[in-house]
Amino acid sequence: MAPLVVPPGRPGGVAVVGVGQNTTDHLCVVERFPRTDEKQRLAAYAVQPGGQVATALAALARWGVATAYVGTFGDDAGGLEGREALRADGVDVSRAPVRRGVPNQLSVVLVDARSGERTVLWDRAPALALDPAEVPADLVSAARVLLIDGVDPAAARAAAAAARAAGVPVVADVDRSCPDPGAVLPLIDVLLVSWEFARGWTHAARPEDALAALAEGGASVIGVTLGAGGALVAAGGPPVRLPAHAVAVVDTTGAGDLFHAGFVWGMLAGRDPVAAARLANAAAALQCRALGGRGAIPPLADVRALAGL
Repeated sequence: MAPLVVPPGRPGGVAVVGVGQNTTDHLCVVERFPRTDEKQRLAAYAVQPGGQVATALAALARWGVATAYVGTFGDDAGGLEGREALRADGVDVSRAPVRRGVPNQLSVVLVDARSGERTVLWDRAPALALDPAEVPADLVSAARVLLIDGVDPAAARAAAAAARAAGVPVVADVDRSCPDPGAVLPLIDVLLVSWEFARGWTHAARPEDALAALAEGGASVIGVTLGAGGALVAAGGPPVRLPAHAVAVVDTTGAGDLFHAGFVWGMLAGRDPVAAARLANAAAALQCRALGGRGAIPPLADVRALAGL
């Protein structure tokens, strides 16, 4: 297991390149999750751009980090609005292809008004898959950090291989929408996943056991988020448990995205992995105070204050 090293900024490069999906999120707040054959009026409804990598980059850009997004957009209203939203946040989207005649990926997010927990239903046209040839190796190689989600495994591998060759650490947000996690796990330096994914992939009974199993892939840092239970993080030593922060939860959408954004910000700031995880844990908690992935992104000052950093 190699130590985690973040290179200095390079001429012409951005700090963080993200390769992964973006979505158009239809956020539907319900009084409770519906039963079969039931009708229920929505308590609230909103449409926002979303997606794991895209939302993490939007947060980092709002926090003053130079970022670039590599992923495909459809050319429908959702895709065009999602592209413009990233650009307005300060994310470079010049290397993100637009698929003509293809609708953007969409998600229907059912949010339980009682708990803020959400269930996601999604659809993505096959034509939105990012081809490895569309991954700009020059952009990746000049970055300080690469963030991937593995949704398009071949493209993620191409990006991670270019990063590895240039000494750029690879951070991954892999979940159950990733069709082939095994294709990217060996190329990851920082693996931060939900307990749901970790349990399903490793078949471990406890988060601590899942950490140990995931560490066999060679990542320098492994983290498992536990929702209301906080998070566990290990960086070559015994795991450290980070307790959850008490916040008024409105919607958990984007909490994982902000966990990754907080950790990456900590890496760029020279924080050690545990301190970076504290920032990540605080960002994820504050993200839950409002509806939607993009609408709830907290100010960096609030994140640092809650983390005590």
